[in-house]
Amino acid sequence: MSDPNTWKVALALAAPLCFYFGFRNWRLARLIDDTPRSRIRSAAQGYVELGGRARMPADTVNNSPLTGRTCVWWLYRIERSVMSNRNRWETIDRGTSTQVFLIEDETGSCLVNPQGADVRPDETTVWYGAEPWPTGGFAAGRTDLFGSRDYRYTEHRIVETELVNVIGDFRTVGGIATEDFEGEVAQMLAQWKQDQPALLQRFDTNHDGVLSQSEWEVARAAARRQIAEQPPKAAAPNLNVMMRPQDKRPFLIAAGDLRKLAWRTRMGSAGLIVAFLVAVVVLAKLFLGAN
Repeated sequence: MSDPNTWKVALALAAPLCFYFGFRNWRLARLIDDTPRSRIRSAAQGYVELGGRARMPADTVNNSPLTGRTCVWWLYRIERSVMSNRNRWETIDRGTSTQVFLIEDETGSCLVNPQGADVRPDETTVWYGAEPWPTGGFAAGRTDLFGSRDYRYTEHRIVETELVNVIGDFRTVGGIATEDFEGEVAQMLAQWKQDQPALLQRFDTNHDGVLSQSEWEVARAAARRQIAEQPPKAAAPNLNVMMRPQDKRPFLIAAGDLRKLAWRTRMGSAGLIVAFLVAVVVLAKLFLGAN
């Protein structure tokens, strides 16, 4: 890259990317610092930060595709080695988990829907092989350094019982049952109408084969009494859910210490902003030197 024009193009592309990702990281660090931490039971409805141990809901399981390890969330990527002027990797397959999982603190539990989230796991496995899909499993703590390196397999995971922090839209659904009394009355009357002989025998007091308005009111009153005498329905349990905000605010799922993530993100932002400034200065010198 001794050609000045090549440097100009490279720096012109790199500078805005450094600025964009630097600003994005700075915004994420500020979000973590400025969003107050809440307990699940007392969390306000809306945009909050929650934290707890991760686990799968009862009778559900989530195994990562490449290693087969039990986890609550995964993302995998398979790349193929492309030989050109230098060795580079081309992504040929990738996927991410969309299955809901739970976080639990000492006050309660909350479902997390990871769709649309910026997920920051802290467990990653990378190894190499000769097939487009890894075969024979993966030995923990070992990478294939001496075998074929035609394909690279990368898998990120959040494992069960790991501390997970979530910043997103918190909603509670369910709670005390709100019965539609008149709706249940109407439903019962509709059921009675399906058996016209029984309905007429019960409420057609003048035996003319038709229920008059007054006779129909008697039937309605009977339905009301029967509904009122029924035992109350059990209240639906509260169900807490964290999901992607509809107003496009950031939705973050991060394993481990959230404050350490904020510090690393802030340092990364500073580095990218410095790289942006250096790129701008060098680019300006190249253009001024050309003149």
